[in-house]
Amino acid sequence: MSPMNKLSIAVLAAVANLATIQTASAHGWAEFPSARQNTCYNDGGYWSNAIPNAACQKAYDKSGNYAFLQRNEVAALTADYNNIEAVKQQVPNGELCAAGDAQKSGLDVTSPDWQQTTITLDENGEFEFVWTATAPHNPSFWEFYLTKPGHDFTQPLNWEDLELVDTAGNIAPEATSPYKTYRFKVQLPKDREGDAILYTRWQRIDPAGEGFYNCSDIVIKQNDGGITPPPVEDGKLNAIEGYFVPAGYPQPEIGDTMRLRTMDSNGNEQIDERLLITAGNQTTWARDLANQVNTQHAGKWAVGVWDNAANEYRFDDSNIHANRVWSAEKDSAFALSTLKPIDPPPPVEPPVDPELPEGAWDKSATYVENDVVTHNDKTWKAGWWNQNEEPGVSNVWKRVLTDGEVPEVGAWSASAEYNTNDVVTHDNAEWKAAWWTKGEEPGTTGEWGVWRKL
Repeated sequence: MSPMNKLSIAVLAAVANLATIQTASAHGWAEFPSARQNTCYNDGGYWSNAIPNAACQKAYDKSGNYAFLQRNEVAALTADYNNIEAVKQQVPNGELCAAGDAQKSGLDVTSPDWQQTTITLDENGEFEFVWTATAPHNPSFWEFYLTKPGHDFTQPLNWEDLELVDTAGNIAPEATSPYKTYRFKVQLPKDREGDAILYTRWQRIDPAGEGFYNCSDIVIKQNDGGITPPPVEDGKLNAIEGYFVPAGYPQPEIGDTMRLRTMDSNGNEQIDERLLITAGNQTTWARDLANQVNTQHAGKWAVGVWDNAANEYRFDDSNIHANRVWSAEKDSAFALSTLKPIDPPPPVEPPVDPELPEGAWDKSATYVENDVVTHNDKTWKAGWWNQNEEPGVSNVWKRVLTDGEVPEVGAWSASAEYNTNDVVTHDNAEWKAAWWTKGEEPGTTGEWGVWRKL
């Protein structure tokens, strides 16, 4: 980190005294390495309880999807923010990843399945940190904490588990789209490798003392990571860390779907292979899913072990825990997950006001998740408990298209809010929203993002 970026908290406080204090909130999340709530948000599935990642599912089971939807507001207010003991009172032990917010407590669950970001440090022990800012605010400062060597990841994260490894001063954001971005170098210890949690604190310098606290699960590599991948010659690919089916992985049940996803070094999803579990493949699913990958993605991805005699990758039936996932590209990643079947929701009986048409929204009524109402000739479904939240105005209500109803089509606008099933035109194509969104450009959110091309 350059000296210009290494400002002491005392200097930053002086900057605050000279700055005009504003009351607008600053918001954002760690984009790289991805914060837990951002990873779960991008994975999706939280509207239909079909979450692909086991850790995100565990977080959802504890505190719902609020932490994912509010990924830019994992924050706490500490007026005495220069006093770390005051910060620790606002963000107590065991609640660090949720910034002490009970409504986001799922982010603090312990799980071996939190998706990790691989960070390869340069010769200076640095990497480029990226923070997406939906509402940037300056002056501010940054602190970066790392779990100490030997950390027990089966236990909740406490302050005494962390060591301060780097700081940064009042960094100016870059003008990127759809949101501004903070991007700068962060230094980690040169003697650290392997699993860790990077804890980021972004602190606004203002009277309210709003600070943002993010947990990013990472794997640290020094330069080449100390790992020499197998050569690509003779058809051999690069082994991805971990095993295809780790020891102790629970046996799937009939009706489950086994899912294998692979990501390149930038986190972009490459393949998404699924296998429905039946009575015929319940005991052979691992081999069947592996063969599915090996057949459809030969030369780029493989599951199994290298067989010198056969000169190919083959699944080892004698020890399924010895099988690896292989990629033609270095620093790739994969995720194996079990998707449970989803029962359709029971019929909803919305509250009825005798003075309103049956099923119409009533501002005096109380609604819970999945309640359905009509308002302004449209049908809406509640995402969570609410009262006096008008459909079409509040984000709690999502559009439901009735039989034969044609979605409204208009040009996409970065400043407009869109609900589930809204259709827009952009770049000479039509796109349908999978959930509520604002500022996310169609064509840039990926196959599993909010916009689906029609």
